[in-house]
Amino acid sequence: MKSVVNVQMGNTTVEVGSSSVGDPLAFINSTLYHKYSRVTIILGTGDTKDYCDRTGKCQFRTLAASSVSCLIGKLLGAYYYETAREMGYNDSFARRFALEHVSREVSSRWLSTWDKIEIGRGKIGNDKHLLIILRGPLDGAEGNRVYSPRKGVVVIEALDERILYEEAILLQGITGVSCST
Repeated sequence: MKSVVNVQMGNTTVEVGSSSVGDPLAFINSTLYHKYSRVTIILGTGDTKDYCDRTGKCQFRTLAASSVSCLIGKLLGAYYYETAREMGYNDSFARRFALEHVSREVSSRWLSTWDKIEIGRGKIGNDKHLLIILRGPLDGAEGNRVYSPRKGVVVIEALDERILYEEAILLQGITGVSCST
């Protein structure tokens, strides 16, 4: 990463970084606010899925995924709502229009071999297709960090599932969009 800042969250320090020179918080913010035609949220690897299915102890992973989905839904939803209003739709129809588009464009799934190929080829994680990856302890996380290795990709990585959820909340702080009550 070319630029890094440390963010203190309680007793944990989270490294926020990007591949660009300049403020990594601004880079991640602009990455998330960019208009994409598709969004994929990778929930983790098969090892994490197996663990979650076997033990049922993945509440923080679920909360992290929900937080990220809510954030992306609000960002994309606002774009489509405004588009519908400009087309002359009233409030009710504009909300429905936004919901339909967001529902079609955002998908969440566990990492597959095909996903790895598509990410490597740049088909997922580019100017048109946002990729958000949740990477926890069973997924090979190397530290507590949120980073963007290139435009169109945001990785949320933590050594503990609770911190993974807190980092997902940190994204809301970076963008200024809240999903919490």
